[in-house]
Amino acid sequence: MKALMLTMVLCAWGVFAQDMGAGVSLFADPKANQVGKGITVLVMEFSQASNEARTESKKQSKHNVGIEESKGLLGFIPNMGVTGKSQNDFRGNARTERKGSLRAKVAARIVGKNEIGDYLIEGKRVIEVNNEKEIYIIKGAVRPEDIMGDNTVYSYNIYDANIIYKGKGEVSRSQKGGMLTRFLQWLF
Repeated sequence: MKALMLTMVLCAWGVFAQDMGAGVSLFADPKANQVGKGITVLVMEFSQASNEARTESKKQSKHNVGIEESKGLLGFIPNMGVTGKSQNDFRGNARTERKGSLRAKVAARIVGKNEIGDYLIEGKRVIEVNNEKEIYIIKGAVRPEDIMGDNTVYSYNIYDANIIYKGKGEVSRSQKGGMLTRFLQWLF
């Protein structure tokens, strides 16, 4: 009887242990590696650009025309002369500077594979607080070796990346000028 009980317990334990380890292997790679699997994109984008132009142009002209004293019959006409001076100055300065920074974590999904085996990913995150929405959208392709062991990838390792960050709500609406202002800016 004890032997039968021990056999039943061992059989039940074997079935239970097999169910617990289903799909888990000590030798399997836990990284996302197939369509439908999730991945976390660590968005770390920094950009800085500046442009400066300076133009200076200067032109100067001086003209003199003169007639000497007449002799003979026309000696009574006084000396005539024409002088002229022309000057043209132009100076132009322009400077543009732009800086941008975006840091976020966006969950994405592997939606396909391209012809060389890299993963195509897409993800979207919408956060709404007090009627203000922040929307993150990310699309692109990533090499399998760029996916880290914890299923994360840095955004600068995504090629053909399309990263969109936009806001909707009262704050972003107040950032835009009114219709008349936008029309005048377009016109001039």
